[in-house]
Amino acid sequence: MPKRKMVQNNLLKNSISAYFAAIEIHNKPNFSYRYETVTLLIMNAWELILKCFVKKYIKSKSIYKKDGHTISIDKAIDYTDEYINKQEPKAFIEIKENLCLIEEYRNNIVHYYNEQLEPYIFMLTAKAALNYVDFLKKYFSKDIMANEGLFILPLGFKLPFKPEDFLTKRAANYISSKESKEFISSMVKVITDLNDEGIEDTIVVGFDIYLENVKRMKNSDLLIAITSQDAADANFAKINKVQLSDDPNAQKIKLSDDEIVKLYPFTYSDICKKCRADIPNFKQGKKFNEIMSSLKENNTYAYTRRLNPKKAKTTKTTLYAASIIDEIKQRYET
Repeated sequence: MPKRKMVQNNLLKNSISAYFAAIEIHNKPNFSYRYETVTLLIMNAWELILKCFVKKYIKSKSIYKKDGHTISIDKAIDYTDEYINKQEPKAFIEIKENLCLIEEYRNNIVHYYNEQLEPYIFMLTAKAALNYVDFLKKYFSKDIMANEGLFILPLGFKLPFKPEDFLTKRAANYISSKESKEFISSMVKVITDLNDEGIEDTIVVGFDIYLENVKRMKNSDLLIAITSQDAADANFAKINKVQLSDDPNAQKIKLSDDEIVKLYPFTYSDICKKCRADIPNFKQGKKFNEIMSSLKENNTYAYTRRLNPKKAKTTKTTLYAASIIDEIKQRYET
């Protein structure tokens, strides 16, 4: 095997080993040095995979310095960011910012002792772990989730977990040291900056009751939630996106009449008017009635309100979501 290929394979193998070690350490019960160790391992995994990326894709760059040592993780991040940005603008920036914050914590760990920063580091390392899986799959065609039956970081954390519970100014008041407050402020600033740049992927994640429901929030959603908790006296509504489901295991929620109308703003008459305006040669005939009858049974597109839910025979009104227009249009076209 050529030396270049052998170095690349060793970097990849060792990177994955460091990644699994990070997962294993995180999920150990009663492990007092958890996040100090996890951040070292997750950053080691990323450092090796990024050097492997440079070795594989960027022929004009070397992972070796003149003294024979390999480049730093910062240099590997910069090389990767520059290369990917030329192919897909801003595609790597969220990963870069996430890793930079974890590196900041790792390099200044002595300043954060005696502080309850575990939730913040969990948010960052969990996202770094998920980003790693996606990066490995995209650029090295290796799916460790499928091949290794991997269970990801949140197994060791108390659920449910919402990032906005910890990123508000009020939550930060429970942190005493200046360095820790500045670290949390840096996290919120990165989220704000990414949102201002139109980047939806955020540097943190949270988790719902069910492990399969990873809360991949957008920066805009997260900022609304953070701000709404900071401004306790302001007329600021926290907005949760929901989708009605017939799944008996789905999380139970209660919607007010106003919230239902926001989700399903259109009447049958509204739908007919919009279809006439948006669909060429539209006719309100048999085909339309069949489509509407089918979509009416789908909670994604329609919601039927009953005047008295306890009675089988009662007045009913069906309201429709805005997304039903596109679905009707698509079915007409096919």
